Amino acid sequence: METNISFLKQLNARQHEAFKMLFKDYYQDLAYFSCKILKDPVAAEDIAQDVFIRLWEKENYFENHLALKSYLYLSARNNCLNYLRHHQIVTEFENKLPQDNSDESTWNTIVESEIISILSEYINKLPPECKKIMEFVLQGYNSSEIASQTGATASTVRTQKQRGISLLRKMMSPELFTLFIAFFRFSK
Repeated sequence: METNISFLKQLNARQHEAFKMLFKDYYQDLAYFSCKILKDPVAAEDIAQDVFIRLWEKENYFENHLALKSYLYLSARNNCLNYLRHHQIVTEFENKLPQDNSDESTWNTIVESEIISILSEYINKLPPECKKIMEFVLQGYNSSEIASQTGATASTVRTQKQRGISLLRKMMSPELFTLFIAFFRFSK
């Protein structure tokens, strides 16, 4: 808790190192979150960058870590909606989302982003070939798609996938591993 308070003090004081750390910790999460809304990875990265640019340009004060995360995700969400309005797609987008569940959908996407972030940390600890295959798995590719993307044989992909799952089981707590398995079953 002390570290969060110290970090927030540095961020509120607009210290460059704190901002760099924040960018490192949240850029990928915000880009993923934005991509789930926009269905456009390039635009999603632009949105994530814009959130940090505006954060740097504006003077903000965050009392706690939750306020900071809320600001980041709500800014990304609002920027995405502005982007969609600008490109005359907002009507199509709103028709796809039931109006009553838009907050629930946003919440589910935030939770999914957080899960992806946690799983990515563990996958980054895997051996290089295994890591590469598991990153594709994390993105939702099946074995044949991974094989065609990487040039590996389907059996190599399956072997690396099984190896990755086995290594992740050893690295993760039983609860986290269960979450990992559930995530992949329901995200397909």
